[in-house]
Amino acid sequence: MKITNLDVGSSSMAQLFKLPQHMIDYLWEHIEIAKKKSISAKKRLVGNISQSYFVDDPQNLIVRNLLDIMHNSCMSEFIKREIDNIYKKIDYENNINLEPYLMDMWVNFQKRGEFQPLHSHQGIFSFVIWLEIPYHYNDESNLHFTKGGMDDVAGNFSFAYSLNQSREVVSRIIRLSPDMNGYCCFFPSDLSHQVYPFYTSNKDRISISGNIAYRRI
Repeated sequence: MKITNLDVGSSSMAQLFKLPQHMIDYLWEHIEIAKKKSISAKKRLVGNISQSYFVDDPQNLIVRNLLDIMHNSCMSEFIKREIDNIYKKIDYENNINLEPYLMDMWVNFQKRGEFQPLHSHQGIFSFVIWLEIPYHYNDESNLHFTKGGMDDVAGNFSFAYSLNQSREVVSRIIRLSPDMNGYCCFFPSDLSHQVYPFYTSNKDRISISGNIAYRRI
């Protein structure tokens, strides 16, 4: 499995990788269930998005699979440091066992012109999984009002972080197209990020997001 390390500052890490097909199929199955249940997640979210529904993970596959992938990558040391910080914050001895669990997970159906403003999440780690990107970033950047700008942001996902010796905030853009369907981005929950609106498709942009926390066993 190819895992891409993303530059999001000197003290943080994020990684991008494609999920195995059985995980993608599992998520689509439970998106359909979530649509039928229609338990809205909008009151818990900052997004200007028409439909967001909570999604269940009855087989507990998400945490196990994502952390297995991350522990086999260069992010494993970063994860260990983040878990060590949990012990420090809650004053636990290192011999107290903590287990990861899925705090929440939801599916977003984003329509043309809708967006997620800059925000961060709860928990320790978060993830976003792109399942249906109905546009290409090249087309988004060639519209009459987007063409020629300093950054090609329309339709894209972006992290925002500050530089160590400056108050300047910089961005790390992940450019989105149908080629990104099935890809997951895994990152620390307090890393600020946003989703820019798209304009070249009338189809829904479908993604899943979620948060992973740790609790005492």
